[in-house]
Amino acid sequence: MRDDIIDHQPKTLSVPEAGRRYFGVGRNASYAAAKRGDIPTIRLGRLLRAPVAALERRLEEAGQAALTRHEPASDASPRRKRSARAPP
Repeated sequence: MRDDIIDHQPKTLSVPEAGRRYFGVGRNASYAAAKRGDIPTIRLGRLLRAPVAALERRLEEAGQAALTRHEPASDASPRRKRSARAPP
């Protein structure tokens, strides 16, 4: 990055802000997710922050994992045909 260009995007977010922006959850759910390790955090004294780069990397990894898990199945298992119902 050049010295004359200032990046105005924050490098870290508060845990509630990270939960709201990236996962659409509230304050308590955000702190619970951070405690479980679902939201990556760093501690600066008493301050708990979520690094934006780690959040985006975690989401990218989760997206890649979801894509590999949900690839379309081959036609190895044929679908059952629906039987025609007899008219009433």
